[in-house]
Amino acid sequence: MAQKEIKGRVLNSEQEPLAAVTVTLHPVGSQSILTYAMTAGDGTFTLKSNNVPDSVTVSVRAMTIESQSKSIKSDVGFVEFVVKEKTTELKEIIVQAPKIRQTGDTLNYSVSSFLDETDRSIGDVLKKLPGIQVLSSGQILYQNKEISKFYVEGLDLLQGKYGIATNNIDAKQVATVQVLENHQPIKVLSGVEIPDNAAINLKLKQSSLGAFFLTAQAGAGLPPILLSNELVGIRFTRNQQNMLVYKGDNTGRDIARELISFYNNMRSSSSQFLSVQAPAPPPIREQHYLFNDAHLFSLNDLRILKKDLTLTGNVNYLHDTQKSNSFSRRDISIDQGQTIQIVEDLNSRLTKRELEGNFTLEGNTEKHFLENKLRIASDWNRHTGDVETSQRISQQLYKPSFQIENDFSFIRRSGNKRFRIGSNISYLQQNSSLLVSPILFNDFFTTVSPDDTQIKQNILFNHFNANFYFSGGKEKDRLAADYRIEAFTGIYDVNSEMFTGKSETPIRGDSLQNKIKRNEAGVEFMGTMSYRIGNNSRVYIVVPLKILYLDRQDKIRNSRENKGHFLFSPRLGLQYPINVRTKFLSSLSVANNIGLVSEDYRGYIMNTYRSLIRNDGVLSKNRNIESYTSIDYKNPFSTLFATLSFSYSNFWKNMLYDVRYNGILNHSTSIEHPNNSHSLDVNFSLGQSINAINSEVKFFARYYRNNSLVLNQGIISDFFSNSYSLSPSINTNLGQYVIVNYNASYSNNRNTVRKKKMPEIHNFTQALTTSFIPLKKLIFNISFNHYYNSLIESEVRSSWFGNAGIKYKFKNVDLMLDWTNVFNTNRFITYSYSDISSYSSEYNLRPSEILLRIRFKIL
Repeated sequence: MAQKEIKGRVLNSEQEPLAAVTVTLHPVGSQSILTYAMTAGDGTFTLKSNNVPDSVTVSVRAMTIESQSKSIKSDVGFVEFVVKEKTTELKEIIVQAPKIRQTGDTLNYSVSSFLDETDRSIGDVLKKLPGIQVLSSGQILYQNKEISKFYVEGLDLLQGKYGIATNNIDAKQVATVQVLENHQPIKVLSGVEIPDNAAINLKLKQSSLGAFFLTAQAGAGLPPILLSNELVGIRFTRNQQNMLVYKGDNTGRDIARELISFYNNMRSSSSQFLSVQAPAPPPIREQHYLFNDAHLFSLNDLRILKKDLTLTGNVNYLHDTQKSNSFSRRDISIDQGQTIQIVEDLNSRLTKRELEGNFTLEGNTEKHFLENKLRIASDWNRHTGDVETSQRISQQLYKPSFQIENDFSFIRRSGNKRFRIGSNISYLQQNSSLLVSPILFNDFFTTVSPDDTQIKQNILFNHFNANFYFSGGKEKDRLAADYRIEAFTGIYDVNSEMFTGKSETPIRGDSLQNKIKRNEAGVEFMGTMSYRIGNNSRVYIVVPLKILYLDRQDKIRNSRENKGHFLFSPRLGLQYPINVRTKFLSSLSVANNIGLVSEDYRGYIMNTYRSLIRNDGVLSKNRNIESYTSIDYKNPFSTLFATLSFSYSNFWKNMLYDVRYNGILNHSTSIEHPNNSHSLDVNFSLGQSINAINSEVKFFARYYRNNSLVLNQGIISDFFSNSYSLSPSINTNLGQYVIVNYNASYSNNRNTVRKKKMPEIHNFTQALTTSFIPLKKLIFNISFNHYYNSLIESEVRSSWFGNAGIKYKFKNVDLMLDWTNVFNTNRFITYSYSDISSYSSEYNLRPSEILLRIRFKIL
């Protein structure tokens, strides 16, 4: 063996040189290729190899010649081929693009490979994609983890409210759905901080870029008068994006879900001090139980002012009226086998009026990051309801609120060093009042006149929050170290008072009033150390120490408590891709927290018509030790995606909350009693496209168990819950004329209280939708929904719903006729339990309805 060089030339029968002929070198009698070359324009070639035996075979091949081989000694300096030319007839082949392809950390799903005639919006296609899950709320998960960002053409127009895009962008306008793994949206932090969660980006077709699309829908039906109207305007360019959406609907479709924000939420959230006793949503399709009249308006605009500098504005308004009616029974097990039964006929009306505006300026380059977000939100919500028990009770809740927040962040990077400054300032005002008639707590309110027929609970809640931080970091080789110093302050005011009669006479008594003020101030020091094992793998430790000064004032009881607290919450994590297809994530965290202002009040608050709550003034403390591990597998070639995750939590707290009943009335108090709870949560997901049967298959499974303590009627009891669920689904095309979608879910729940086992609950739901396409533009839809609950006391443990529809497509017009609840199922019964209570509810449903819709393109 030695390095050798063989030169040669390839000629045709007329001694003319042939170019682009493949020449290969083999050992004699073997097909192994030692080296190869292509002939130049003059027909010459050169073969070089370090390991050449004494005898070799040289072969020449091309589509236009007959193949020829010669066995020669490897020390022959030159070899010449004279070949015959020939004509090769090519066979017809079909080149089909793969459904999923991977480029680096980006997965590309070809939308056309998953699209069928029944799909309208890109959200319909997202539900089919292996590895991607769309929850009923509209939230998107990738391999069982919520996505961190949602982009259209690489830009975040909707700032977390991506339901506006998934429900209104035509699937035919999208070329590719991209999953951006290990995506760091801040360029300065690229390669330093590797997020666990992926992002999604929609790549539009070239024909959709720069075009303005305006579509409208007009719908009407019976009974009584049904309306379903919408107007959607969309324009996406390289430098500007616009979406204008109006929708009005009273057919049971919950269009308000499109305005849910799945990230970029305000830090200061409103508190739910008061509530109206109303039916909880049943576990069935909303179109069967939701009596609504909703109108939403959404205006979204993004402009690139200059390279890497964008300005985004979002304005959303919702007006939604929801009515509900149900009969419910709650059985509460107390000491020595006694049971308290609460029977209620509930009728409620919720009116939402919510206005929100977000304005974001962002500069994002390799050297610096600048972001300023201004959010303003206000709502004027009203919730009223009647309850029929032994008497008729009226409830009216008003909860107007105003909220403003500004979030600023600046990061700069110079070489291997970086620093960040930022602030968050917010203010929230919430004024709530609950009016109940008649008064049920006559024995409790000894100062109330017997002639008074109504009682009113008022709560004024104000919260101001401000924090300022500075952080820095340095990288050296694979090691990165960061620090952060943050100063913060929070001011809370809670004032509550009760009134009686139409003249709203105050009820005197310290036990029925609150005037709480809480001041928080402190600093937090955080150190982070990370070591990069590979390009997308690292181990890191975060060590935060918060020094909190807390001033709690109760001006009604003339008490004040000043105290400092040290809160230590370390976190250790590992991100490690085992190989190109398998990723391992693990984390261990300890979180120490103290109680919120909602636990500070010591005077009673009537939070519902039959419930009074208060606390004893002891500051609650809790500590949660949580471990999380997940293994993600993906194979874009076989379209197989699988995720297995484990989560274990040990939660310690110093308080228990006692509920004492007097008939249907109850009052809640807190007591100091240290206790632990343990929980284990295991999740598994699987998704794959099976081309042999032209199907998309998904499977989800979950196991959950929990051990804790509960306190009722002064008795502490052990509580154990154990549940698991299985959810398969399949979407398949039976040729080009039939499309079938089937999904099912089974769950098993078992609880044990005071060493007494509660009956098992078996819940099973299934949905089958079949679309027939006899003609290219004509679609017939038939769907069935089935719900089963093993503990329903009546003979009818199963509920069936049927729906049908016809859709006909013109060039720019779609005609749709839908028949909902074909069987006219008018009630639904459900059964469940928690700790010492069991719940049985019966819901009144929407009747059989027919709706005609016309959707057309204006532009």
